[in-house]
Amino acid sequence: MNKQQGFTLIELMIVVAILGILLAIAVPQYSSYVVKTRRVDAQQEIVSYGQSLERYYTANGTYQNSGATACGVAAPTASTYYTFSGNCGANSYTVTATAKSGASQASDGNQSITNTGLKTGKWSQ
Repeated sequence: MNKQQGFTLIELMIVVAILGILLAIAVPQYSSYVVKTRRVDAQQEIVSYGQSLERYYTANGTYQNSGATACGVAAPTASTYYTFSGNCGANSYTVTATAKSGASQASDGNQSITNTGLKTGKWSQ
C-alpha cells in the first residue's frame, strides 16, 4: 500500500495563523522604528543648523543676515519627511523641523531647538 506524503489542510492553516500573528506584531514595531529613525535624522539636521548659526554669530555678532530678518545661514534642504526653517533675531534663533503632511512622519509632530538649547518635540524617545 502506498502511503501519501504531504501536509494536511489543518497543518497549513496553523502555519498561516502563526505567520499572521508574527506579522501583526512585527509590522507595527518596524513602522515605529522607521518613524523614530527619521525623527533622529531631522534632529541631527537642526542641531547642525543651530551650530552653523552659532558660528555665524561668533563671526558677526548677530544671527541675522545683514540686519534683516533672515538667518545668516541658509536652512538645510527639505527632506522627504521634514521641512527645515530658522527664525532668527539679533540675539536669538529657533530652528524647526516641520513634519510634512501626507508622509508617515506627519503624526510625529515638529522638532525644534533654540539658541538657549531649549528643545521641543520628541527628543528623548
